[in-house]
This record gives sequence, structure tokens and C-alpha cells, in this order.
Amino acid sequence: MNNNSDPIALEQLTIEYCRHRGLNYERPRRYGENKVNYLIPNGSENESIGVLIKDWKRAVGVDIIIRAEQVMKASRYINKMLIISNVFSDPARSLAEKIGIFLLTRNDLLKILSSDLSQALTEKQENRENVLLY
Repeated sequence: MNNNSDPIALEQLTIEYCRHRGLNYERPRRYGENKVNYLIPNGSENESIGVLIKDWKRAVGVDIIIRAEQVMKASRYINKMLIISNVFSDPARSLAEKIGIFLLTRNDLLKILSSDLSQALTEKQENRENVLLY
């Protein structure tokens, strides 16, 4: 539910982020990947970054990080995970860093989109894999 007074939905920001970074994204088609919102191809045909969007008012905790890791390990196609939310708890951030799951907040997306808009039009990223790391 998004009316004029509501902030832009995280899913819309995520799609804009992917477009500005020149990243392809798709909804999962395979049964095992239906626990993520989007897949971003990462290198070969059989490797993808799973994108999980949690548009919650509360902070995402360790339990979601653990579930994301389980999805990544259970899938032979997802080799990395990106979780996007409004807020992450400090323990969730620590665990995600430890196991290699990338986190972006609404504020991160807004900063990236506003600062990179002119740069994205003039530069072409050569290494698409590293585009998610900042």
C-alpha cells in the first residue's frame, strides 16, 4: 500500500538501483529460488545473486540473515545474497559481514541513486560483480 504520503517502496528503489547500475534482474523461476525477490545474474549462466527485500518498520535481525544463508547454501544457482531493508540490527550486520551477505538500507539506496545518477550516465562499470559492494 503506497499512497502519496508514503515513502517509495523498497522494491521500487531496488529496481531503480539495478537499472542505474546496469544490472539485469529477474523474478525467480525455479522452485528452490522462490525465497528471494529477485535474481541478478553473476558471471556464468548458473550463478546469481539472490536479492531479498524486507520492507519492514522493524529492524531485520539475525534470523533473516541465517535464513538467507540457508537459501544460498541450498541453491546451486545462488552464490551470493543481498538483503535490502530499512534497518538492520547490529548483530545482524556483524553476522552478515562474517558470512559474506551484503546489506543495503533504504538510505544506502537513496544515497547511491542520488550520487551516482550523473556518474552512471557517463561511466560504464566493467566489473558488474563488485557493483553491489558499495
